[in-house]
Amino acid sequence: MATKLIFRQLFEPVSCTYTYLLGCSVSRKSIIIDPVLETVERDAKLIKELNLDPIYGVNTHLHADHITGTGKLKRIFPRMLSVLSKYVDGHAD
Repeated sequence: MATKLIFRQLFEPVSCTYTYLLGCSVSRKSIIIDPVLETVERDAKLIKELNLDPIYGVNTHLHADHITGTGKLKRIFPRMLSVLSKYVDGHAD
């Protein structure tokens, strides 16, 4: 069985930012990159529709352009961990 990457680029128009969802078609494990607070419900719905298991919420930078949705997603998907770059002055799991 060939593994296929599941990839979605999601746009949030107010802040003009992108969120990325990447998943494995076999393991169903996934990561969400730079989720936006205002679109958490949309993102959670898509994750569930695709039957994905989000293991990481990745924030590539501290967001002056929007508020991150990682915390809210972690309440919906309690096993998900938050991840930050070592160059970011912030807190993650």
